[in-house]
Amino acid sequence: MVVVTVLAVLASLVAPSFRNMILSNRVATAASALQVSLNLARSEAVRRGADARVTIAANGAAGQWDNGWTVFVDRTTDANGGVAPVADDANVTRLEVVAPLDGVQFGQTGSLNYFSYNGLGRMVDVTGSTVTNRTFWFYVDTSDKQCLIINNTGRVRVVRVKSHESCPTS
Repeated sequence: MVVVTVLAVLASLVAPSFRNMILSNRVATAASALQVSLNLARSEAVRRGADARVTIAANGAAGQWDNGWTVFVDRTTDANGGVAPVADDANVTRLEVVAPLDGVQFGQTGSLNYFSYNGLGRMVDVTGSTVTNRTFWFYVDTSDKQCLIINNTGRVRVVRVKSHESCPTS
């Protein structure tokens, strides 16, 4: 009986820490997945000498980043309107489709629904102009944020900050 009581007390002490660990893992997983997708888009843009994009997944309709995203090589001149291409679009080659995130929230600087890389691996907008640094972050409730800082050369850096702090911009 004493052993069961001790185990119950220990379990009640560990449960909140375990929940925080699970939330932290979800956030880190989402940040890592986007970092991998951004690196894939950048490397494919350089390899193919053509624009490659990471955009919100909604198969041709506007959506939110927590719905997942699509990585594709784009032969249009308008970043595909900032949305994921439809399945039979001849102007794109899909490279990766990432499923919706499980309860993870996001934030970002700016309002672009896509990341675009030119054939030199630089981050650009639909006009081909170089984009300034962008910051994108994932979080769940009051968990620490995982901040992705993407500079105009296309490099991605991940930084973890406390939930009440702002992500760095460079």
